[in-house]
Amino acid sequence: MDTIGEDGLLRHPVPVSAALRMFFLATGLFVIVIATYELHRGVWPINIASPFFLFLILGAWSVGGPIAWAGLTGPSTLWKIGQGRIVIERKQPFRRLQSDVFAQGDGSRLVIAEHESMDGDPTWSVVLAAADGRRFETRRLQTRVAAEGLLARIEAVFTAPEPSSARPD
Repeated sequence: MDTIGEDGLLRHPVPVSAALRMFFLATGLFVIVIATYELHRGVWPINIASPFFLFLILGAWSVGGPIAWAGLTGPSTLWKIGQGRIVIERKQPFRRLQSDVFAQGDGSRLVIAEHESMDGDPTWSVVLAAADGRRFETRRLQTRVAAEGLLARIEAVFTAPEPSSARPD
């Protein structure tokens, strides 16, 4: 989970596992392939019902395509929190590592966000709201108390005073 390394940085990973990526990719491709295979006979040869079946196929592509795309490109994120700065690294397949650095006083803020659920209790996360409008989210937590604890831990490391390099005489 969260670790503080020898360098004093708090690391908070938000991973996307290979199994989850494969699940999304397979699900999206399944929706596309099955709908196209089963409905293509309604489109060709062209007849009066062709537009209706084409509409259904395009609908399946509009659902399956983004699901498969999420499996291919969903980022894994690593938060590195240090004294006065937060570095958020995003790793995506087929892309270079992207890194964003946020410092104290740059207009970014940390807030707790509630995520409603249709079939269960809400979940909570800590969100870094950047000054330019971007939002970065930690892992989802089951209770508000857990999210407040994570926020307190992040703020404690982020706002910690710099260690004094002066030696007492």
